[in-house]
Amino acid sequence: MRDIARNFQALPLVSWMVWIAMAVIAAPVMALPVEALPETAETEEVTLVTSLPESTPDEASKEEEASEEEDETAEATNGAEAEQILLAQENASDLAEPADPFFFDETSVEASEDGVLAPLSNTESEIDDAVTGEEVDVEGPLTPPSLKLQTAAIVEDGDFSARARVYGHYFLESNVAFVGAVDLSTGDAFSDTDSTGFNVSELYVVASPTNLPSLRGAAGLIELTSFFDRNSFAKDSLTHFINPVFQTNPALAATQLESQPAALIHWRPIDEIILKAATFSSGGFDDLNFDAFAGELGINVGNFIVRGTYVTATDNGDRDGIPESFQLNRNGIFGPQEGDREESYGINAEWFIPQLNAGLFGRYGHHRNTDLDISGNTYSFGVNFLDLFMEDDRFGIGYGRDLSDDDRRQGDRPDVLETFYDIRLAPNARAAVSLQLRDEFSDAVFGVRVRADWDLLELLD
Repeated sequence: MRDIARNFQALPLVSWMVWIAMAVIAAPVMALPVEALPETAETEEVTLVTSLPESTPDEASKEEEASEEEDETAEATNGAEAEQILLAQENASDLAEPADPFFFDETSVEASEDGVLAPLSNTESEIDDAVTGEEVDVEGPLTPPSLKLQTAAIVEDGDFSARARVYGHYFLESNVAFVGAVDLSTGDAFSDTDSTGFNVSELYVVASPTNLPSLRGAAGLIELTSFFDRNSFAKDSLTHFINPVFQTNPALAATQLESQPAALIHWRPIDEIILKAATFSSGGFDDLNFDAFAGELGINVGNFIVRGTYVTATDNGDRDGIPESFQLNRNGIFGPQEGDREESYGINAEWFIPQLNAGLFGRYGHHRNTDLDISGNTYSFGVNFLDLFMEDDRFGIGYGRDLSDDDRRQGDRPDVLETFYDIRLAPNARAAVSLQLRDEFSDAVFGVRVRADWDLLELLD
């Protein structure tokens, strides 16, 4: 399905349609005043109390009785409301991450999709213990469906890229859900979008045993970078750095770690350990053959998280991989060939420092083409500062080196030093500027990005 969709390339007119649509969508967002933010429940309550007239003793007695009745009603409905609160971990101060439909309850500074951080299957006893201490029967899905639209544009050194993404999930039961995402894009800046034009990025089902919520599985078309090599400070080109060396470990990305037909298992045996494993088709749906494997061990201790990832797959003919491999001649063909066996290792660490309100990150990756007998390395590191100059802003600086074989390299180092500053323009819109120094600081690239996120179900209500 995905490869059929990839063959539908956007006509030149589509590029302009995407840009015009984004401008139409983003314009009213930019115009929203700060006062348009919805008031919190606490503010509404204070307003109601202060607006009541002074009451006589008799009226006060009646009000006290009415208050007691309201308290009893609140206690009766508290359980049902608490279930929603437990399952929907909402954070209106951060935008939903469309590439992260199921974060599977890992510790992270980033807010994930509403209702998804909680276990897919909260047992009745867990809900009870938090509410009344007594067992109750819970039937059907407890988390509401989600359907959102993200529009975004990135301009780098005069090159324009834009994307409109619709994504969401729907729970059939409290432990079974469908997830999907479709893109309409133009340009090359979005590394998690396979091609320009129309593209189906994700379409899979995820489920968890009712008696073992720490074990979950997913099957279908899965964006594997949503599960492997995650990082709270260097992952998303619309939240963090624009350069792809800071998004997914280049060694893993060169081993077909992308949107693929896959089956995945996620298990958290204890709070500090996270295990993930997936088998997937290196050639997508065109050559459906589950010949690839990805595995990851994650360890988190407080605010420190380290992940070790291993991926093995066959080359899919995209002519990517280690740049120096194209120096090697094999029967008149230079570089990797479709079907070559590849493997990669990656180490990924992040550490959030609350005292500084800052997060450090670092990656190292090793990639090897076993048929060509060539290997390369990559690494990156940097820092993000949150709420630095104003509320909800983000400043980041990082240095990274793309995948390369140092012994065979003949030109400049494929490195990049990038700094960015990202701010919130409106409740559902952000913008950022970026400066990159590439190839041994010989090339300076200035970038600008904007994004707007919409809850389509709220708009339809």
